[in-house]
Amino acid sequence: MMKEAVKAIAALSGRNVIVAAPSSSAVGILKKDDFSKSDTVQRFMLDELLQEAARGQVLWVDEAGFLSASDMRWLVEFASKNDCRLILSGDTRQHHGVERGDALRVMETNGVVTQAALTEIFRQQIPALRAAVHDLSQGKSAEGFDKLDKFGAIQEIEDNAQRLSAIVRTHLAAVELKRTSCQHRLPRPGHRSATSLVVAPTHAECRAIAEAVRAELKKTGLLAETERVVTRLQNTGLTESQRRDPINYERGQVVEFHRLSKGGFKSGQQWEVLRREAGQVMIGRAGQERLLPLSSAAKFNLCEREKIEVAPGDRIRVSKNFQSAGRRFRNNELLTVTGIEDGKITVEAGEIISRGALHIDQGVCVTSHASQGKTVDQVIVSVPVRSFTHANDAQFYVSMSRARHAMYLFTDSKAALREAVCRPSERLSPWELLEGNRREKALVKEALQSPKRRLPIPTMELPTQERGLGYERG
Repeated sequence: MMKEAVKAIAALSGRNVIVAAPSSSAVGILKKDDFSKSDTVQRFMLDELLQEAARGQVLWVDEAGFLSASDMRWLVEFASKNDCRLILSGDTRQHHGVERGDALRVMETNGVVTQAALTEIFRQQIPALRAAVHDLSQGKSAEGFDKLDKFGAIQEIEDNAQRLSAIVRTHLAAVELKRTSCQHRLPRPGHRSATSLVVAPTHAECRAIAEAVRAELKKTGLLAETERVVTRLQNTGLTESQRRDPINYERGQVVEFHRLSKGGFKSGQQWEVLRREAGQVMIGRAGQERLLPLSSAAKFNLCEREKIEVAPGDRIRVSKNFQSAGRRFRNNELLTVTGIEDGKITVEAGEIISRGALHIDQGVCVTSHASQGKTVDQVIVSVPVRSFTHANDAQFYVSMSRARHAMYLFTDSKAALREAVCRPSERLSPWELLEGNRREKALVKEALQSPKRRLPIPTMELPTQERGLGYERG
């Protein structure tokens, strides 16, 4: 859809179409789909050359549901000041960004953008699965769940060990099929699947599944017995304001700078948290000690060190953009390890050179956030009761809709899962909260002034949001 639309816009308007996306993983998908000059929104906001090229042209932002309120405001103001047309594409029923403000959803809900919707789904090749995903895309989670259950996609296994074993068998059947057949030929509808993705709501569940899969791969010889322990970094996920507060720093954590910062800190440097003292944080690196500039919290992240085992044959996931040995690795990119030695991991078409803790994780099982935008032949979703706090309509929709041909969901309670995946994932913006309060006050005032005051004063719940339809490119 996007390819054809860009061609038509360029031909009819005589303008160039500049394509961007909020995340590097979305940009990676765009590049694979022939949008080789696409870049991230953050890069566009900082690069004056990119901005100059966009003046008077058409700016298209894909996966715009991930845009924060502040980034959306910047884009709208840039387009207004520079005679740009701004096109936003995405699906607000899927996951939103971490930063505050569901800007696209609020704009859709309040009619401030002209909307066009795709009404046909192309990714799912099986009619019954396509019908279920169509329901999920329209917020009909219960109806979609029931159709998947009737199709046999949802399986209840109460015993945890048996459930893990079923997930492993289902996944490895696809791995074996891909290994023994032509890897470039996709299966036809109705045939067994080749590419398989395992998805779970939490990192803890992902690790449990990865351990079970790796153990079985070792038994079958598809994973080398010799493995190395690698130190990885896990972002703590603290907000900028939290990173300014010294109370949130613990000894042994890692501060990683992604921009030049006062105090002589360079982009890419990793410093260890040594101690807190007098409301300040001391960090160290290569025998040096420095004061962490908390006021520059926007220029660094706070991470935890973790140990993971990696062996040839392993599947790993990139957890942050970085460059190594002349190759750029993108966040949420999945790679197969072909070799490993001290200080170097060899993967498909590149090498990851270790100069400290690495931004990688196991790639056997990913969260639904990491899966968004991916397309595979088969998806296997694990949602046990212990993960229900992270289950909602967006998690269910994104996870199940990755597959072309086959969907499997394993749980230990179907009834409880049906209720969990019907919970809304959306969050109220400050504007919606204030607007809801204003409407409620107006109704109360009207009721008090009415001659029929004997009637109960009406109360008003915050309005249910109706969103524009939008489907990902399949």
